[in-house]
Amino acid sequence: MKERIMEAVQHEVSQRGLKFSIREVAARAGISTKTLYQNFSSKEQIVARLVEASIEDMRAQEASLMQDQSLTTWEKLHHTLVNLPTGYAFYDMRSMQDLRNLYPEQWTVMDRFLKEGWDQIRLLIAQGREEGLLRKFDIDLFIDMYVGTFYYFMETKGGLTLDLAVKQTVDILMHGIGMKEGEGA
Repeated sequence: MKERIMEAVQHEVSQRGLKFSIREVAARAGISTKTLYQNFSSKEQIVARLVEASIEDMRAQEASLMQDQSLTTWEKLHHTLVNLPTGYAFYDMRSMQDLRNLYPEQWTVMDRFLKEGWDQIRLLIAQGREEGLLRKFDIDLFIDMYVGTFYYFMETKGGLTLDLAVKQTVDILMHGIGMKEGEGA
């Protein structure tokens, strides 16, 4: 039942963002609001599950990329940096702003992941240095630039989709850290 409800939630979020209504979700799932509340105690709990599922999805994609032997370290790093959840709960900056503004407890979980979920990227950067693909640079500064740019786009409402903003940011960061021809580490 929870899976059916979450499918209805994803559809409603794709239409209305995080300002969806419980009544609309229940109707889409073909259940009563009472049945919905028997599975989820609140809208906040539903949003918490969306956040949890998004983070799980990004981690699973990251693990798959790390195991993909057909990709170079550079490609793995690039794909990992542009990794976004495949569901459409957090497909644009507006949904991230709504998460932060309407659901502060759930935003804290996402924010922590954005700031701390960098273990695989740190490993790829170390591997890229060993392979001579990347020069020495401050990894924490690199992460702060990535996260800071993400927050900048959230604040400015620059009209970019989350996907495009992340891809452009990664393109700038990756070409700024790549080794130039003839340059030593």
